This record gives sequence, C-alpha cells and structure tokens, in this order.
Amino acid sequence: MRFQDAARLRYRITLPIILLLALSALHIFHTLLIERSNLTDTQELLNGLQATAGEILTSPEGMGYDSAAKAFTAITDKLQNYPEDNRFKELLNDENSGLFLSTDNFLAAVKSGDNSTIKKAMRKLGLSIGMVSSDINKSSTSDHVDLVKYEYGILFLICILAVIQYYLVDSPMRDELIRCAREKELSKSTIKKLAERDTLTNLPGRMKFYEESEKAVSTATRYGSDLALIKMDIHDFKTINQQHGQKAGDKILAGFARVVRKNLRRPDSFFRVGGDKFIILAPHTSVTNAKNLMEKINKLITRTKSLKAVPFLLNTGIAMSEHKESAESLLKKVDLALNESKKYGPGAVYTHPESAKPAE
Repeated sequence: MRFQDAARLRYRITLPIILLLALSALHIFHTLLIERSNLTDTQELLNGLQATAGEILTSPEGMGYDSAAKAFTAITDKLQNYPEDNRFKELLNDENSGLFLSTDNFLAAVKSGDNSTIKKAMRKLGLSIGMVSSDINKSSTSDHVDLVKYEYGILFLICILAVIQYYLVDSPMRDELIRCAREKELSKSTIKKLAERDTLTNLPGRMKFYEESEKAVSTATRYGSDLALIKMDIHDFKTINQQHGQKAGDKILAGFARVVRKNLRRPDSFFRVGGDKFIILAPHTSVTNAKNLMEKINKLITRTKSLKAVPFLLNTGIAMSEHKESAESLLKKVDLALNESKKYGPGAVYTHPESAKPAE
C-alpha cells in the first residue's frame, strides 16, 4: 500500500473516532451544566419553601401573611409540577420524605390556628425539606462524579488518539512532504546542471553559454577589450553518423571536446551548443590570435591519435566584439561567419567580415 493510501486510511479511521469522542465529551459537559442548573434551582425552591413557611408563622394575619402564603403555595405548585424528564421529580414525590403531604398539613395547621399543631407541622415540614434536599444533593453528587469520570475518560482517549494520529499520520506525512520537497529541489538542481552541462562531452551547454556570453560582452564593451567568439561544427557530421554509427559519432564529439579543452587558455570558455556545434568564448583575444588558435586546433584534429579512427574536418566562423555590441548581435555575426565558411568546404575558417581561409 502506498504511503498516501495508508495515511488516508488512518485519517478515515482516527478522525471520525476523535470527532465522535469530542461530541460525546461536549454532550456530557452540557449535561453537567444542565444538572448543576437543575440542582441549584431545586435547592433554591426548597430553601424558599422553608423561608416562606417561617414568614407565615412570624407574620400577623393581614400584614404580609397573605403574600407569604401565596408564595408558599406557588413554590409548592412549582415543585409538584416538575416535568417528567426531570430526575429530581421522583425524589420530590418520595413517600418516605412526604414533602407535599407535609406542605398540605402545614397549611391546614396554619388555618386551624392551633399553635401546637402548627409547630408540629412546621417540624415535620422542615424534616421533609431537609430529607429531600439531602437526597437530591447525594444523587446529584453521585451522578456528577460519574459524569466527570466519563468526561475525563473521553478526554484521555482523545489525547491518546491525537498522539496516535500525530505519530502514525501527521509526523510521517510531514516527513514525507519534507522528503518530497528535498527531492524536488534536488531534481531542479539536477535539471539545471544537465541544462548547463552536456553529459557526453562534459562541456557547459547552451544556457550556460548565453549566461557567460552576456557577461563577457558586457565586460569587453565596458573596458574596450578584445573578445573573440569562435563557432565550429564538424563538417558533414550526419554522414559520419550514418556510415560509422552513432557510437563512433559520440566518440568523435567526446574526443574533440577533450582535445580542444586541453589546449585552451585559462580565461577561455568552451561550450557545446547543440549536436556537432561548439563555441569558444575567448576574452582578450585579437582576430589574429583567434585565427592562430583555430589553425592549432585543426592541426590537432589531424594529428591526434584518438581522432584518427574516423577522420573529420571542421567548419569555423570567427566574430569579434565591437563597440556597443550585444551578445545576441555577436552570436548572429558568428553564425553568419560559420555559414560562410561552409561555402569554402571542410576545414575553412571564415572571419566576419573577412574572407575564408582553408585549414592547412
């Protein structure tokens, strides 16, 4: 299985689980808030019931008594009418505590006006409220502890899954992306090197020539120095390939490049600009010196042992950089010179705009 497929599968497994656990944790947290709110509201009602009962006993009839009695009745009605889904409803209606029976007895005792009956009913009401309040607190605390345990358990699972997600998916994917980025940079660097340097002859290529020629022409123009551009191609190289094979042609190109490179000055640059075409960029070189260099190269071709297996000759064009010259115009001049040399046959050297001189 490929890395991308494995990573995608892990994402499809872990992410939904983490999402479900997170939703569960959120639901539990919401439930805790609701339970806490219900507990607070119920306890406030019970405390209010106790307080209003006390107000009824301490308020003379007609002076706050009626409002206290109405408040007591309203609180009792709220407690009795708790919704069925409220889990405190069962505790409020528990027969052991007898809360609502106590409230009814208390109101009846107050109406009777008998102090002993009222005190007895008040004590019974206080015990009922205390019992219900205690039961509600115990139940709420127990459920709260359980919900908190579930909450922490889910959060712990989320943390574990997040760590697993990081080490099994995110971290390897990040490493894979870094590796891909490095490979991409390496590929770009390799492509650039291949574009700049010919693999057969180990010479800089056309792109590098354009770059170097711009610099050389700019320097020659600025300082008024000589700059010779020499372009060569092997005469009738296509026929050589057809008669002797491509391997023989490759040997000629590699051997020719090796011989010329060994016999150039340090400032000179040598390029393969396509097929059997080569260019020498020779700074501080006069036209006479350029011609002499080509005579030397032509002699080396005929005398070098490694190049005698398949004899060949060159056609050469020479162009000199002039005032306000550009690399493009200089290249056009040398191309014209090379084309002119071909009119004079193999071994000819043509200097723009002079006549051709056959090689000796």
